[in-house]
Amino acid sequence: MRAATLHQLGRRLSGLAGDLTHAHSDKATTPGELAILDDLLLHGRSAVRDITGRTGFAQSHVSASLAKLVERGQVTWEKNPKDARSRWADLTKGERAVLEAAAATRVEDALSEQLGRADAEKLVKLLSRAAKLLDVKKPSAPRR
Repeated sequence: MRAATLHQLGRRLSGLAGDLTHAHSDKATTPGELAILDDLLLHGRSAVRDITGRTGFAQSHVSASLAKLVERGQVTWEKNPKDARSRWADLTKGERAVLEAAAATRVEDALSEQLGRADAEKLVKLLSRAAKLLDVKKPSAPRR
């Protein structure tokens, strides 16, 4: 397999995962906002600087995106009791429940629509094996 093919495969799989996990999202939600929601799902309550470090986004972008997500009721702000200058962001309970349910979606059905049931099941077995070989772990419970 050529590197370019691997790259295209990665993009296709990432797109499928995004479609499944963010099917509920408002169409106005930007890819950056979706990445921040995913980050909060994986890591739980976080300071802006931590989200910035994990996503690679500029601090101003993270802050602006969080403000929009707070406005939409998807994220809450909480004062940091150890540092009055900073706040923590976290998913609302409702948003966390929606994202956790979406993240648990099995991909077989979505792939079956494109490939047929038998090929979808074969592909999922191969992807599961690849995930094991590449040491891709299930997201752990968020830290609190």
